Amino acid sequence: MKLYGALGIMEGDVVAFVGAGGKSGAILQIAGELGEAGTPVLVAPTTKMFVSEAEEIGPVLISEDGEDLSSKVEESLAGGGAAVAGSAILSKKRVGGVDPSWVPALAPRNGVTLVEADGSRRRPLKGTAAHEPLLPEGVTLVVAVGSIRALGRTVDEEHVHRPEVFSELTGTGSGHTINARAFADALLAGFHNTLEGVRRAALLTSVEPGRSMARAATITHGLWRGGVRKVILSSLPDESPGRVWVS
Repeated sequence: MKLYGALGIMEGDVVAFVGAGGKSGAILQIAGELGEAGTPVLVAPTTKMFVSEAEEIGPVLISEDGEDLSSKVEESLAGGGAAVAGSAILSKKRVGGVDPSWVPALAPRNGVTLVEADGSRRRPLKGTAAHEPLLPEGVTLVVAVGSIRALGRTVDEEHVHRPEVFSELTGTGSGHTINARAFADALLAGFHNTLEGVRRAALLTSVEPGRSMARAATITHGLWRGGVRKVILSSLPDESPGRVWVS
């Protein structure tokens, strides 16, 4: 099963990935799948993205002017393929994010736009702050991502980005164990800026058949109770491409 198909991504979609534990890997896999299907793909992060990851997708187009960047994107995707749009090349070899208001003008009409909309410092789970995520204008689907490697671990800097925010959101204090309810609550917090009518999905990563899939099922129940009906399991980022299951 293709990841983009499991998530219900369609031509014309603007998809924002939020959370932690595999956003970049999911974007890279979906960009590759859509490319094989002949669908133009634009990756337009509203937060920072590593240049090394961006270059795996396609040309990296840079401008601090929205109209200029839109022209570059249109030219690059005129014959199909994939590209990454950013505002600048920053220190530590990262692509600076675009202004969320630019995305509607950048998005290819006959393609798909993928947006990494928040950061997590490579942690498997995060506490989503009030100012996050930086959802683009015109977003049609928000995908909240979390790695089940965090399930059963303690709330600390090693396993959670912004553990103090995570504790406020879930009621699970520092040093306490992350259970399925707290995990689901953390993912649901990623939707707090999502407007009515925008589709929602969750992606649980680092899943393998057997015990880890059973553990993912307990999180899925919490997400369903929170109103998220589409929950996808994947072996990303441990495998590339990752295997995909519909929960």
